[in-house]
Amino acid sequence: MIYVSSSCLKNKYIVETVRQLAEHGIKNIELSGGTEYYDDLENDLKRQQRIYGLNYTCHAYFPPHKNDIVVNLASCNDDIYRESIQHYKDCIAFLNRLEIRTLSIHAGFFIEISSDEIGKLIKTNTIYNKENSYERFICAYENIRELCLQNDIRLYLENNVLSEENYRQFRYRNYLMMTDSGTIAEMKKKLEFNLLLDYGHLYVSSGTLGLSFQEECEKLGREAGWIHVSDNNGVKDLHLPLNQKSEIMKEVKRNHRIEDINITLETVGTIKEISDSIHLISG
Repeated sequence: MIYVSSSCLKNKYIVETVRQLAEHGIKNIELSGGTEYYDDLENDLKRQQRIYGLNYTCHAYFPPHKNDIVVNLASCNDDIYRESIQHYKDCIAFLNRLEIRTLSIHAGFFIEISSDEIGKLIKTNTIYNKENSYERFICAYENIRELCLQNDIRLYLENNVLSEENYRQFRYRNYLMMTDSGTIAEMKKKLEFNLLLDYGHLYVSSGTLGLSFQEECEKLGREAGWIHVSDNNGVKDLHLPLNQKSEIMKEVKRNHRIEDINITLETVGTIKEISDSIHLISG
């Protein structure tokens, strides 16, 4: 099944994006970050769901908060850690009320970052102890997974993206969990999880770490239970519309039967560009 991320359209409120997608025949929608909190958000989503017969899934930083927070389940900052766990507890309760049965979340970071650094250059000087971060992440993830099981929600864990500019900023050390096959295998030794493989993330991380993207896809593609797809230049996670001749599209087509896996398009652009990307990934 093909979903479209709500982050593909840049609107202030989620209902504007959901309505716009639904009015153009897109009924499988991944609720994700990038919009602002408002009091009637949940009722609006229920209303659109009922009017258009929508099928929602949920990803990471959703629903939005009145005041932005950083979600990092590997944080050694007690306040960030508690807020991160509470975010997902509240999220799961929200999913239940909307009868959403799937949730995907991000792997953690070994560093402390601010909300305005997410997806950008990270300038932190606070680096956590790696083993402490792993211990905290595993504890938090297992609690969230148990809560998902109790509520019949399927949980997925997504790989992070390591850009060249952040790698340089980190003095060529990797302070992000699950950026490539090696660090994903490291997590697999510690934790059982369903992999959400973001091909855009993997393409950038492979270039940053000097790895073969094709070989990374061969190792990870068939492990994935869900995939995120968008295009980029291999340097930054740009969320570009899909290009039939791109390396990302070649690997997605080589490693997956489209009808056998759930796919979320994260291609930022116009409705036409989103529709064109749906056509490309479907063909």
